[in-house]
Amino acid sequence: MKSCQCSQCGYAASSYVWGWALLVRDGWSIAPATTPPGAVERAWLCAACTQRAENVARGMIRLSAPKRERVRIDRPLRVLLVDDQVLVLRALARQLSECETVSVKSALEAWRLLEGGAQFDVIVSDVMMPDLSGPELYALCHERSALLAKRFVFASGDEIAAQALITAAAARVFVEQAPPLLRKPVSQALLLATVSAVATRAAHDSGTYELRLPKDVASEPNRVIERAARGKPRG
Repeated sequence: MKSCQCSQCGYAASSYVWGWALLVRDGWSIAPATTPPGAVERAWLCAACTQRAENVARGMIRLSAPKRERVRIDRPLRVLLVDDQVLVLRALARQLSECETVSVKSALEAWRLLEGGAQFDVIVSDVMMPDLSGPELYALCHERSALLAKRFVFASGDEIAAQALITAAAARVFVEQAPPLLRKPVSQALLLATVSAVATRAAHDSGTYELRLPKDVASEPNRVIERAARGKPRG
């Protein structure tokens, strides 16, 4: 048994499983910085301290963000979850139980759904996956519809490497503001807040975008998909 202690208030909780158990079940989160500075692992925040930190963050966002018309949602958001880890998919689906979720185990499978006309308000994707990465999926979606690409939220356990891949993908499609990146594991409150914010920024109705498939089958997006499907290494 391992004891996890809150870096803010000192509250300690014993857990057999580190990570998703405390976050999904008990509402804990990870501090944005290590305590003390330079420590190997990031510090924990208990549920109460997590809620206080997120309330402060929301207040700062409200002060800095321009006022916009409130959009009323009369149905659950439809969210596509993309991750090659089944346990992560289950945890994300549980955290997003207020939404209608569809889970797939690869970016290639997600692309086939979207290419076939499946419609989602938000796409929550892992970054580093076999064959086709999350940022590559994002770039392919942007080639079809800029509005569809605005629905992306990324999540990764390696923030530095993930952010570099996301920024590079956004630059390739000439997007100034890359999709948001969440650090795994993520608390339910932060995940819901981010999904809601992305859905608000994009259109709420899932049928507002259209996938326009290129006539040239030799185009670069199709070569990426074909290469991933064959499992050939990239140069």
